[in-house]
Amino acid sequence: MVKLQSDWVKRRATGLFIDPFLVEVKIKVMPKDSLASALLASWHPIVAGEQLTEGRLSRALDYWNALIPLSQRMSELDAARQEQEKTLSVSELIKLKFLSDKVFQQEISNLLSELKEKSEGGPIDYWQFITVDTYEATVMRSYALSFLISNGYANLIVNPIEETIKVEALPVQEQKSSGGRSVPIAVSYSKWKEMRGS
Repeated sequence: MVKLQSDWVKRRATGLFIDPFLVEVKIKVMPKDSLASALLASWHPIVAGEQLTEGRLSRALDYWNALIPLSQRMSELDAARQEQEKTLSVSELIKLKFLSDKVFQQEISNLLSELKEKSEGGPIDYWQFITVDTYEATVMRSYALSFLISNGYANLIVNPIEETIKVEALPVQEQKSSGGRSVPIAVSYSKWKEMRGS
């Protein structure tokens, strides 16, 4: 054991190893003048004093003084972050005149009739039902179908194991007056292209 300790001490001594504790103690007992001299001896600034002119220092000071305080800049960033996407309800779209109440009700009625006809033999694939010629029309069909599901006129069947989504129209006696369950389903352009076989 003594031999191992002796070897360890020799390795440390020959490797110019300095114990961190000894360095800390030495720094604490050194006078400030010696510390300042050691710093100046080891300091190699990137910018030399000759390159800094009085004019440049003055411009730099003006720049920093003209900046808006950091706290104010951060509050502006926070305000910008709070502007998030907002979803609009059908009634809001009608108020904004993006959608006509009669046209929307007619589209809902037509879609419900189509769903009843196609799902007579049982639930049908969600993606096959909503996918049509254009991406915009597919998104509108998806939105209208979500309206039917949310209001209890249709049923959405999600099978996470098989990763399938099916939909069916509910008979009048099974329709829920309180509304059905609705699950957010992203209708991406890439999914539409995949379903169209493009």
